[in-house]
Amino acid sequence: MKPHLVIGLGNRLMGDEGVGWHIIDRLAGDPRLPPDIELLWGATDLLACADQVAGRTRITLVDALLDPSQAGRVAVIGGDEALRGLDKDNWHVHHLSLTQAINLLQIAYPSVAKARLCIIAICISSARMQPELSPELAMKMPEILQQVLQELV
Repeated sequence: MKPHLVIGLGNRLMGDEGVGWHIIDRLAGDPRLPPDIELLWGATDLLACADQVAGRTRITLVDALLDPSQAGRVAVIGGDEALRGLDKDNWHVHHLSLTQAINLLQIAYPSVAKARLCIIAICISSARMQPELSPELAMKMPEILQQVLQELV
């Protein structure tokens, strides 16, 4: 059995849109991370992670969710809601929505359809070309990281 895989998604050169990468980077050095968790930065292409996702019993995706009214809020979508609750027809900067990419992975790798899937969405107010997080989100990172760690146990 392969360990629980946590994939951080997003473009780290686009400020808050790269929050998934920032979370993975911080988790990699955090002694509170459970030993049975493997971390992976998926950049902006979940499909490129297909080989690492196959055969997992538990997969957690960490990504940004544009919601300026609630920047810094952590939304956890698990179980069947992970796909049902997201717009399957939403085309955006990643070319495929997260839901569409997950659906393709489930078709190509039936084991992914059986895996316990969780999406941890970090609400952001904008995605600008900058390598660092906005001051607003950077200030909330300790709290965000704590919430993410609680979801991973």
